[in-house]
Amino acid sequence: MINQSTLIITVLLACLTIILPRRHILLPIILAGCFVPADQRMIVFDLDFTPLRILILASFLRILLRGENGWFKRNRFDNFLFLWMVCGALIYILQWRSLGAIIYECGITVDVLGLYWLFRMALSRWEDIELLGRSFAACAMILAVFVAYELATGSNPFTLLGRVTTWVREGRYRCQASFPHSIMLGLFWATLVPVFVGCAKMFRQYQWLYLAAVIVSVFMVMATASSTPLMTLLGVVCVMPMFPYRRYGRQAAWLLLGVLVGLHLVMKAPVWHLIARLDVVGGSTGWHRYNLIDQAIKHFPEWAVLGTRGTGHWGYMLVDVTNQFVLEGVRGGILTLALFCLLMFSAVRITGRYSLRSMPRGQQWLAWGVCVSVIGHCISFFGVSYFGQIRMLLYLTFALVAFVYDMNPAAVMRVPNKLNAHHE
Repeated sequence: MINQSTLIITVLLACLTIILPRRHILLPIILAGCFVPADQRMIVFDLDFTPLRILILASFLRILLRGENGWFKRNRFDNFLFLWMVCGALIYILQWRSLGAIIYECGITVDVLGLYWLFRMALSRWEDIELLGRSFAACAMILAVFVAYELATGSNPFTLLGRVTTWVREGRYRCQASFPHSIMLGLFWATLVPVFVGCAKMFRQYQWLYLAAVIVSVFMVMATASSTPLMTLLGVVCVMPMFPYRRYGRQAAWLLLGVLVGLHLVMKAPVWHLIARLDVVGGSTGWHRYNLIDQAIKHFPEWAVLGTRGTGHWGYMLVDVTNQFVLEGVRGGILTLALFCLLMFSAVRITGRYSLRSMPRGQQWLAWGVCVSVIGHCISFFGVSYFGQIRMLLYLTFALVAFVYDMNPAAVMRVPNKLNAHHE
């Protein structure tokens, strides 16, 4: 149940959602995602209302009360995302065939469609992206102070708002702040690093803020003492400087695939066994992640059609599905998994191709930053399945991809002069 302090904060954020100017409509969502623990919820007639869901409903109410246009013109990427969501929901319900499954999927649908709809509606101009980036950068600066306190004392200040704590592994604090797990905290900010870099390149007047956000984001990733966020951060840090060579992205992808196939042929163990050998901070559970993939492949007939109700019988501790790709298959079968993979591939392709267009260099960098952020999410999916606030960030990333998809050469001419200062 939601505690009193969190309830008061949620009510205040809901009020802000209704009264703030339209251009700031996402600010309460961002604040809740960064500072309100995800475990808090109100239960009404077996329906869970988390702070984010309450803010989604408040946004709907705002649209009705103020008569604002809450619709956007759907594109192919939007339709693809809706198809993935509907397919996964229907297959999950068919698997369980229960009222509980229907209620659960209704909640997921509110999260996906509600948040995605809000982001798509609010992000229609480059100025909206600028405001979004500044909001996240400011939140990063504030949250880093709390993480620094948690790292120094081992006490999580967000325990006043939810059931969060600070775990210790190998003698190191694993900071998690307001997030449900230290890995989620680290991945949230690791995948925002390339977006901050892109914003710094495009919105020069606030470059200092975005660069500071990059620094504190790296600090928060390090403070989690978790391998998956660190590997994701390493991945985006390695890919982001490839901006001058991004036109060779297809060749690089084929080369990577060829290397993996070659390693699979010459290694005694399957190539995904490499995950078991990753231990960046000590005490890593890489072998569990390898075994999960291995057992998912071995049990393919079990989950391929309608998913499966449980994975505990696959092996020790495999009830914990710490792989987003495997989770998509477990919940929605091979069709949902295929759609999810194609969705991620399309997101990388759309943003990567847009960054190659002839337009202001700042726009190219920002599109590339979103592309690298999507790649970061793909890397993280091999080590964890998303839960908590980071799902909000994933839907926001999808909305940014859809925004990029909507852009066309004529739109470049409508960019304000202050954003059009740096050309090729």
